[in-house]
Amino acid sequence: MKFITGLTFFVIFTSVIHLNAQTLDEETGFIYVKAEYLFETARYEEAISQYNLVIARDPKYKEALIHRGLSKLALAAYKGSKMDAIQSIELKGISAESAALLGRSFAGMNDINAATSSLTAAIALDAKNSLYYEWRGALYENDDQLIKACQDYEKAMNFGSIAAEMKAKSLCGIMKNKQVVPTQKNKEEDVTSESGNNDASDSNHAPGDIADNEVLSSGNREDQTNEQQNQNPATTTSDSTTIDDSEPIVDDGLPKEDNYVNRLIIDDELTLEISGQELGRREIPKENIPSILILADENGKVTVNICVNKSGIVTKAEFNASKSSIAKKSLVSLALRKAKEFEFSRGEYDLQCGIMVFNIKGS
Repeated sequence: MKFITGLTFFVIFTSVIHLNAQTLDEETGFIYVKAEYLFETARYEEAISQYNLVIARDPKYKEALIHRGLSKLALAAYKGSKMDAIQSIELKGISAESAALLGRSFAGMNDINAATSSLTAAIALDAKNSLYYEWRGALYENDDQLIKACQDYEKAMNFGSIAAEMKAKSLCGIMKNKQVVPTQKNKEEDVTSESGNNDASDSNHAPGDIADNEVLSSGNREDQTNEQQNQNPATTTSDSTTIDDSEPIVDDGLPKEDNYVNRLIIDDELTLEISGQELGRREIPKENIPSILILADENGKVTVNICVNKSGIVTKAEFNASKSSIAKKSLVSLALRKAKEFEFSRGEYDLQCGIMVFNIKGS
């Protein structure tokens, strides 16, 4: 009887532990989903608070450490994002994502050598991620290592990055290769008969064949070759290919480096300036300008790097610390979130990248 009672107690105790663990895991999952939503909507301060709860329960939980690090990176909290990258590597091993986060954190701290080394590790783990080449290329460019920068921009371009394609064109003069189908020229078409009369021998063989009684005239061949070259001077024929040495065609599918500034007066305390790659000339319907209320006790500016697609959606918004005089987390977070809420009119380019400057007048 005592054995049965003990066994029953053990089963009940085990079931309670299992249920508690399951409940705890469900609660962690719910908090994580909330954190992910805040992260995706650029509400980084709130996202960090939720990721803190998840990591306190289970630091290995999904991508909590990496995404908390990316949230800190967005707010220019580079030491914090570096620590999250290191903790992720210690707990889960190195990954392309953790190496890239570490590299970008070092970049924010102006440790260029450590940044490029970390991004090189990320590329070794994921050699087809265009962003890794793009970020490393930007580091090389800022460090005046232009040959390496151009190589990385070209690789990123070949993996589909439109932003890198624009950089490759403006900085390096590199254009995307366009496939040209070579024209083939049959040797027989270069062979002509000496006489031009319509005798019986001409009708007994194909136009390109040589009759038994025909003699090739080098003079005629030279004249005809010169005539063909005069008709198409840019083309030199060989057995199987055509070489075109004409001027390269300018690709009009990329925006120009037009830095016209569009100034938007929001209220007495806030003015926005949008510029870069013709973005300043792109219309923003009034109804697509979000409501922005900024309360600050200091004057200054928060600059955000933005990219806008053809439909007018802001696909990227990143804090630009070097062009900002204010780095207060609450203001940076608000600027990033509001920048992504803008909707531009439909454009003619797949992507345009520039800056949005929040000029703040303190109360």
